[in-house]
Amino acid sequence: MIKIDDLELLGKGGHKHVYQHPSYANRVIKVMIRKRATESGARADQSALRANQQQGIYRQYRRELIQYLQLCKNDYKDCNFMFPVEAVHGFEPTDQGLGLTTEKIISPTGKPLTVDRMVRDGLFDEKARVAFNRFFDDCCDYHVVFGEVNTGGIMYTESRQDRPEFVLVDGIGEKVIIPFRSMSKTINSRNIRKVEDKLKRQLKKLDDSISF
Repeated sequence: MIKIDDLELLGKGGHKHVYQHPSYANRVIKVMIRKRATESGARADQSALRANQQQGIYRQYRRELIQYLQLCKNDYKDCNFMFPVEAVHGFEPTDQGLGLTTEKIISPTGKPLTVDRMVRDGLFDEKARVAFNRFFDDCCDYHVVFGEVNTGGIMYTESRQDRPEFVLVDGIGEKVIIPFRSMSKTINSRNIRKVEDKLKRQLKKLDDSISF
């Protein structure tokens, strides 16, 4: 069992923390925040009916895993495992609950870098602009289903496929009961474009000089 206190904390979210994997430099472990769960593993911040639906506190893991499997299924012929979302490697037992092990996305500096941080730090240049636009195009082409996507969950790298690219690491997978976006690529692409417009407006507020 992995002891979380022995790991390097890489990031904090509203529902989970992200740590460096102790054995693999190119992987991270996501762990749900314990105070967000009840003793039975249900979501502490939801009604009793919703909190115990399906996998409870691990429902986010389920959405991401199903989405990654679906993408791999769709590209089965080409044996492609690389998409605009982080790759899922499996699960790890930790002393703070089950951990989800995923691909680590790093910037050219060797550190994680989100698109909003790039804009704040004045790093959003022409190659980043091209990569950001391509990210949404690729999400439409691959039929990537968004959950709740924000600028803090989209990370920049140049080493993953030897080119500048953005990768979604949070907000992955269908959240609604009737999965319209999963069933229809057209409906899903329409939603992706709406999210694209929203996020670009948010980034423009951080730096009005950037263009897309």
